Amino acid sequence: MPSLANLDDLRTVLGQLNAERPAGVEPRPDQTLYEQREGDFFKRLDLEVTSRQGKARILVTGQIGVGKSSELRHYFHATKRDPRRGFYVLCDLEKEEHPERCGATGVLLTILRDSWSAARSFQEARSLESIREDILSRMIDWLKGEYTDNKEAVTFRFGGMAFLVSLEPRARDAALALVLGKAAQHEAVSQPSERFGLAPDSLLGLLNKLLQQFAISTNGRPRILIVDHVDKIRDPAAAEDVLLKAFPHWNRIAASIIMTAPFEYTLGELGNSVESKWGHPQMLYPVEIPGLETGEIPAMYRNIVKHCGLAGMMEEGGLRLLAHYSGGILRLFVQFLIQACKEAHFASHARVMTSDAEAVISQAGRGYQDYTADDLNLLEEIDSRGTGLRQAAILLRSPIGLLVCAPRAGEAQLRVHPLARAALERFRLRTQVAPK
Repeated sequence: MPSLANLDDLRTVLGQLNAERPAGVEPRPDQTLYEQREGDFFKRLDLEVTSRQGKARILVTGQIGVGKSSELRHYFHATKRDPRRGFYVLCDLEKEEHPERCGATGVLLTILRDSWSAARSFQEARSLESIREDILSRMIDWLKGEYTDNKEAVTFRFGGMAFLVSLEPRARDAALALVLGKAAQHEAVSQPSERFGLAPDSLLGLLNKLLQQFAISTNGRPRILIVDHVDKIRDPAAAEDVLLKAFPHWNRIAASIIMTAPFEYTLGELGNSVESKWGHPQMLYPVEIPGLETGEIPAMYRNIVKHCGLAGMMEEGGLRLLAHYSGGILRLFVQFLIQACKEAHFASHARVMTSDAEAVISQAGRGYQDYTADDLNLLEEIDSRGTGLRQAAILLRSPIGLLVCAPRAGEAQLRVHPLARAALERFRLRTQVAPK
């Protein structure tokens, strides 16, 4: 019988859990298995894509860790199985770069990089060769690449470092992939003053030329670009650049676009402007939160436990604690599972006991000690009145103080995160603020 006290068994379980990567559609090491969630997110997204073939502009938003990337990858794999639906390209802003300050140029380069990667699966070598040469030439000019004397290589300077790229005939496909990857990474991580500036308009034209080749190669199938991890942009100026200022450029791309968006920037005045261009975002909400003592635990939590190998190795009380205090944020639930397994191992427990889960929750609650009096005042006001979301951007980030849950009677429900509830109650006692 497997036991978490056994190091090999512990490693087997941990190898099926990863809170920092999107869930996978097939069992793989170091990746949590995708679990189907309740609700109609998939159907709503698919309706938008299929009803505006080749012209859809869709933002997908929701709180950090709620499962946006996992759902988009599920959609990508589920739809690409049917060739008649379209040709899908998954563009990952976090693949090689850190997107916190990434602007529109970095996003465009990411789209171009991953579209070129997808193009290399086609056999139309002659058509792609012409497009490749055009893009490579434009990139070398824009990034001020320096040719060697024999023109067989070019040197680029990113962040003060020199990168030599071979231009030999057999290496030119890989050369373009490398240049696009390095340029996207540089634009994402560099300070604005160190960037190369706006990408030439011709690059957008060349991207469309590449997308048109997709249509030719797939007998006219619609093209759909899924641009993930844009929601991890945290710099307000960069978010405005991507979501608003660059929208005319996104609108010229000859494909449907599904793009994640930072939740806090779809609220308030900026949110009104974003919605006027993109339409109402597709919202992904937290999973239903089970009661702390009673009530059914949603199947999604149980399935995650089962498929990582913890079936029979977790007390019901421990599972309920972790599910409740995750607040329906799946990344947090998986993080709690990982920590609880480690607690059980170091306590020589064969399975996760309720006491192991309690230790994890206690540690997680310490993160809320960083909340200021202003943060708690705002949380108290929202909890009492049920409104004020537009002013609460800081409470939507980690550590999450406020949850935006699935609508009831047509309105999204605001709920204090279970971990933040204890900090709020202590604040009320100190300031003698009673809930209204």
